[in-house]
Amino acid sequence: MDPRNGIILGGRPVARRFGAVNYRGLATMYAREMLRGFKIWGITLAAPTVRALLFASVFGLAIDRPDAMMGGVPFIDFLLPGLVAVAALERSFQSSAFSIVYDKNEGIFPDLAMLPLTPGEIVLAYAAASVSASLIVGAVVWAALLLVGGAVPVAPLTLIFFVALGSLMIALFSQITGLWARKWDYLESVQTFIFMPFVFLSGVFFSIDELSAAAQPFARANPVFYIVDGIRFAITGRADANPWVGAGVCIAVIVILWVIVYRLFAAGYRMKS
Repeated sequence: MDPRNGIILGGRPVARRFGAVNYRGLATMYAREMLRGFKIWGITLAAPTVRALLFASVFGLAIDRPDAMMGGVPFIDFLLPGLVAVAALERSFQSSAFSIVYDKNEGIFPDLAMLPLTPGEIVLAYAAASVSASLIVGAVVWAALLLVGGAVPVAPLTLIFFVALGSLMIALFSQITGLWARKWDYLESVQTFIFMPFVFLSGVFFSIDELSAAAQPFARANPVFYIVDGIRFAITGRADANPWVGAGVCIAVIVILWVIVYRLFAAGYRMKS
């Protein structure tokens, strides 16, 4: 029989051959992560949508001047792209990290080392599922925000690009977090004290031009700022920084994170603990 099917050949079992990339295994793991993420659609889709609508409603009531401006555009137009960014990036973080920590607590994460997948394929499967989930959540949240005055993107392809770019960056960071975290408490501490501050201080609710000259370098050192700014640029046409320079910064961060998480999986870091 054909050895590519991993069945007995000449009376002897042979190892199955997958070629340079195990596409079937990659697709299977990707599908597993996607199904796991959307199994509880109320948490995955409804929760970020309701939260974004609440934020938009509260800020709309707090800003009693309909002509209030922020960053050169009406405040509501400035705010809503940030809410889309928060929903998409948070979904990306939760997708990989929560999946890894859950498998650790169930005692099945060590089985990952026995899969016929290379470390790069494992990283790619987790990352692809995170990016796909983020794009879906971002689209649903944006559609819901149209009900409260959300704008149609001026550059739809640019919007998809920046959401995918930011989601990939956060997905890789979340894999590192998931590998490091032994318990849910560890994961929650990273989300609360590192991830959320980076997101909320990235210009979601304010223009960094409003910051003091001393604070601006710190804001611009935050890679999440360039994602939020790029998403805002794609929707409103207005940005605080050059969006393509920001994209370059994020790509550099992605390369660094990819190397780190690849090496962690290759070394089996905390895969048995």
